[in-house]
Amino acid sequence: MPDLPTTTLPVSRPTHGTTADEFRAAFGEPLAAVLDVASWRPGADLVHEYARLAREVEEAVRFETAVQADVRRRVFPALRKAAGAPPEAGFYDDVTPDEVARVHRGLLFNGGVACVDGFCQPHDTLALTVYRIGVALVGYKGSHESWATQLYRKDLREAHADPAGDLMTALLETRQRRSGVGQPDRRDGLSELAQRAVMSYAEARVLLDKGGPAAWRMGHGSPAPYQLLAGAGNPDMAIESIKVLRELIAHGRFVYVASEPGDRTLLSLGQALRPLEYLIVGTLDERIAPFVADVQFGPRATVDGVWDGIELAPTNWIRRFHEEVASQVLYGVYRASALAPPQVFYCHRDHFRAAARIAIADSVLLADRGFPLLIDLADKACKAVYGGGGLKEMADAAYARCGPAFRYGSERANRPA
Repeated sequence: MPDLPTTTLPVSRPTHGTTADEFRAAFGEPLAAVLDVASWRPGADLVHEYARLAREVEEAVRFETAVQADVRRRVFPALRKAAGAPPEAGFYDDVTPDEVARVHRGLLFNGGVACVDGFCQPHDTLALTVYRIGVALVGYKGSHESWATQLYRKDLREAHADPAGDLMTALLETRQRRSGVGQPDRRDGLSELAQRAVMSYAEARVLLDKGGPAAWRMGHGSPAPYQLLAGAGNPDMAIESIKVLRELIAHGRFVYVASEPGDRTLLSLGQALRPLEYLIVGTLDERIAPFVADVQFGPRATVDGVWDGIELAPTNWIRRFHEEVASQVLYGVYRASALAPPQVFYCHRDHFRAAARIAIADSVLLADRGFPLLIDLADKACKAVYGGGGLKEMADAAYARCGPAFRYGSERANRPA
């Protein structure tokens, strides 16, 4: 986010722990009292709990409403003048209900926008981890296509083991580097590659290759998520990912909407918006800058790729993307409904007005959530085909056929639904 005047927004600082005073300031009661379990109420006193909850919510809403008025008055005008802000930055209230209706009739409902969303369903056991990755493409003219693949991961492939080595030792050492069965582990690069990077790559590839005659492309999240740019630590994946991202961003007519952005400051700005209003805040290159500077691959990552006739190492591909491509993507926040939260969106700087209108018009159709209905449809279509319990049931049946039944699964995974 561009640097705004410190009188309008606080500067975030990293925290490495909290004091008892900070705990009391945040929660309104001393830490020592909270740790006194003898003071806790036995059972569930719903009348008391609701009364306290209602009082706290009322105070929070009253405070937020006051802050939002100040944000509109002081911060919105400062966006255009903030250091590092793009020329497009600022507050926009030029979307009208008539324009929303025209976008509905002239673009959305006649199939002018193709939307994609992906889904990854892992089935993890000690002996084998299966990743089912699916991608669905939808439009409002009734078009619906989906594609899927399955990856089968073993901690050691017997055929590739060193005949002279100790198979048992190699297997135990490999498993020692992984988390427990069914437990997430962001250090596990292969899992990150299989679950996130491959799915994100497939989403972008399908949008480009299968979007057909639709003039616009819509996606979920960021057009350049970290796991895709970094290839989950795999240099080949990083280069292939950047190739497809360059192509997608060059297409220009795209809009991505994030479900749960991690930037609370950006969401605070969005809460001050009224329906059909939006902000342009900054460019994608500033959002990815923190990890671009730190990304690195292992010592064996020697693969290079050709960028515009120049052979570059994977880290230079990422830096080149950051410097030359990411600056073409704007990010901002909009509100479609008075009842729903604001949404963060990304678009090409050459088409940001049209992209904002498409996102708002599609989100108006889900007034309770203020989120694009097309993304919701793509998500449901993908999960309807590739989600549910189908993978688990098939895997359980396969294990039962071989004899071990549920022996290699976890207790939590083996619980009845």
